[in-house]
Order: sequence, then structure tokens, then C-alpha cells
Amino acid sequence: MLQGSVSVRRVAAWLLVLILAMSAVVAAENGARVYHGNTKSKIFHRPGCRYYNCSKCTATFPTRQKAVAAGYKPCKVCKP
Repeated sequence: MLQGSVSVRRVAAWLLVLILAMSAVVAAENGARVYHGNTKSKIFHRPGCRYYNCSKCTATFPTRQKAVAAGYKPCKVCKP
């Protein structure tokens, strides 16, 4: 029974390391995200949206909050 207990502890330790590592990766991705805003429609898009690189999407915002504060609305397709 002692051997099973050690295995459970090892698995729990690895899971903890994995969770902490994933949190760091997600935080880094969120920090690197740049939103594009359409200057005509005042709608902003996240990377990966089909409208992200439209010809009128020349405004850029480092955060969602800054785009909203500038008067832009979130895209209904990508829902940033």
C-alpha cells in the first residue's frame, strides 16, 4: 500500500507543476494579444478573426479594456 501512496503523490506533484506551467503560458499569450479596430465601424477583433486584417482595421489596442474605453464594440463573430 505504501508504494501506491508514493505513486499518487508523484502524480499529484506532476499535476501541480503542469497547472502552474499552463497558467504561465496563458498569461504570456494574453499579454501578447493585439486587437485590431475598424476605424469606420468602431468594432474591434481578436487575432484569428476573419475580419482581423480588414482594410479599415488600422487601430490597434493592447487590451480589450483599452478598445472598449476608446469607444469600440466587440465583434459579434470572434467575441473578443
